[in-house]
Amino acid sequence: MLSMEEGNSNECLRKDKCENKQSQRFRMTWKRPLEFLLNIVGYTIGLGNIWRFSYLCYKNGGGAFLIPYFLVAALCGVPLFFQEIAMGQFSKRSCLNAWNIVPAVKGIGYAQLLLSWYYLSYLAVLMAWIVFYLVNSFTTEALPWSTCDNEWNTDMCQSRDTSENLSTSITIKNVTMNGTSPTNEFWTNHVLRRTDGIHDMGSFTNWRMMLCFLFSWFVSYLCVFKGIRTTGKVAYVTVIAPYIMLLILLVRGATLEGADSGVWYFITPQLDRLADASVWLDAGGQVLFTLGVCFAVLYGLGSYNEYHTDCYKHSIICVCICCGTSIFAGLVIFCFLGHMAHVQGKDISEVAENGPGLVFEVFPAGLSLLPLPQVWSIIFFTVLFLIAIDTSFGTIEGCVALCEDISPRWHDRLGSQLFRMVVCLIPFLLGIPMLFDGGIYVFELFNMYGNSGICILFVAFCEAAALAWIYGVERFFDDVKSMIGYYPNVYFRYCYKYFVPAITLLIFSVYCVTYSPVKIGDYTYPEWANAIGWILMLLVIGPIPLFFLMTLKKEHGTLAERWNRAIESRIKRQEIPVNSEEATQLKEEKV
Repeated sequence: MLSMEEGNSNECLRKDKCENKQSQRFRMTWKRPLEFLLNIVGYTIGLGNIWRFSYLCYKNGGGAFLIPYFLVAALCGVPLFFQEIAMGQFSKRSCLNAWNIVPAVKGIGYAQLLLSWYYLSYLAVLMAWIVFYLVNSFTTEALPWSTCDNEWNTDMCQSRDTSENLSTSITIKNVTMNGTSPTNEFWTNHVLRRTDGIHDMGSFTNWRMMLCFLFSWFVSYLCVFKGIRTTGKVAYVTVIAPYIMLLILLVRGATLEGADSGVWYFITPQLDRLADASVWLDAGGQVLFTLGVCFAVLYGLGSYNEYHTDCYKHSIICVCICCGTSIFAGLVIFCFLGHMAHVQGKDISEVAENGPGLVFEVFPAGLSLLPLPQVWSIIFFTVLFLIAIDTSFGTIEGCVALCEDISPRWHDRLGSQLFRMVVCLIPFLLGIPMLFDGGIYVFELFNMYGNSGICILFVAFCEAAALAWIYGVERFFDDVKSMIGYYPNVYFRYCYKYFVPAITLLIFSVYCVTYSPVKIGDYTYPEWANAIGWILMLLVIGPIPLFFLMTLKKEHGTLAERWNRAIESRIKRQEIPVNSEEATQLKEEKV
C-alpha cells in the first residue's frame, strides 16, 4: 500500500477539502489479483473485437492488416496500457490525481472523463439493440428478420426461398437492384425507424427500444453499485462465458460449407496494401480503441490494486489476451461470412459492412441460414451482451474513480451507491437522443467525432510526452520498481521517449490532413452537423492546453519559475510494509 501526500497546499483551496482528500487516500482493493485481471480483460474485450476489427481486417487487405496492427500494439499499445495501470496503482488515485506527478497536464483527466461519457452514451444504445435482437430470438417461429410478412416490411422486401430440408439445401433468391433484404428492413424500419437525415429526428415512438435501453443501464448499475465488491464477482461470469459461447460458434461455423474460404481470406495478407497509409491509420486507431487506453478506466481499475501487485506482468498478459481475442473473434466471424458468401454466390467483401451493420444486419442474416437459427441467435446475442456489459461497468468504474477525486465531498455526502447513480445519469441523458427515429445519425456523430481516432491519439500523445519528457522515464521506472521490485524491460524506455510520441503524433497529423465529413452509406451529414461533431472533439481536446495555461497563470514569478512549479510533482512516496498492522487493518476495513 502507498500513503499519498499532497505537497502543495495550493492543490486544495479549502482546509476541509484537503482533510477530506486525506481521509479518502485509501481505496478498496481487489480481494485477489485474478479479479483485477478478469476486470481488465472484460473491459478491453468489447464489441470492437467482434465487428470493428474484422471489418478493418478485410477492408485493409486481410492478413496484411495484422502486420501494422501488431506492430502498433507492441510499440504503442503495451507501453500506454502499462503506463495507465501503473500510474493508477502508484498514486492510488484516478487519472486526474495520478497526474499530480505533472500537475500542468491534469487536463488529461477531464479529457478522458469526457471520452468515457461519450463512449458510455452510445455503448448503452448498442446494448439496447442487442437486447432487442435477443428478445426477438426467443420464438418458435421463423426469426422476424428472416421473413417479409411483418408489419414493418415494404413491397420491396425480397426474402430467401428454402427447400423442405433447410439443413441440407439453402438457396437465395436473386435480389434486384431495387430490392431490400428482410434483415435490412428489420434493422432500418423496426429497430431504428430511420428517418431521411439528422435534420429530421422524427418522434419518440419506439417504446420497446426505450425499455431495452433502461434495462441495459439497470444491469450495468447493478454490476457497479457496490463498487469492486460486485464487479470482481460479476467478472467471473461475464468474462469466461463469452469465450465458451464463442468457441461453440467457432466449432459450428467451421463445419459450414464455405467457411474455409472465409478463414483463408482472413489470414491471407495482401502485402501491396502495406504501402497504403489508410491501413496504418486504421491499425493505430484500432489498437488504442480496442485496448481502451485514454478512457480513464485503466487508471481507476489500477488504483484498486495492492501497492506491490505486479502490474507489469498483468499488463502484458492483458494485451496479449485482447489481441488474441480479436483474432479468435475474427475466425468466428469469417467462418460465417465465408458461408454466407458461398450461399449467396458473392465475394466476402460484398457481404460484410462497416459499423453496426456487420453485427445487426449481416451476422443475423448469416445465423438465419443455419438449422435451428433461434438457438444460434440466442447464443450470439448473449455473447454480445455479456461482452458489452464487461466494457460498460469497467468504464463506469473508471468514471466513478475520477469523479470521486474531482468532488470527494459530494461522494461523502451522497454515499457511494447514490454517487455512482449520479455518475451514470450523465451518459444516460446523452444517450436518449439516439433513441429517436433519427437517433442513428446522432449515434454516428458521437462515434466518429466524440470517440474519434483524433481525440484518442491526441490524448495518447500528451500522456506519453508528459511522462517521458517532463516527469522523466527514469523517475517513472524508479516508481515502478518500488511497487513490483524490478525495472521493466529497457525496451519500454525507448517506447515512451520516441516510439509512442512519434507514432501517435504522426497518425494524429495524418488523420487531421485526410479528414472528410461523416457519411452513412450515401447520406452525407450537413455542415452544421459536422460543426457539432467538431465541438464534441474540442470539448475533449480543449481541457489539456486550457488547464496547462491556467496552471502557469496561477503560479508566480518569471515564466521559467512558473514552468518549474507547474511541472513539480505533488506526489511523495511513503511505503507501508505489506505485512504491517496498518496495512492489514486498512485491507480489512476496505475489502
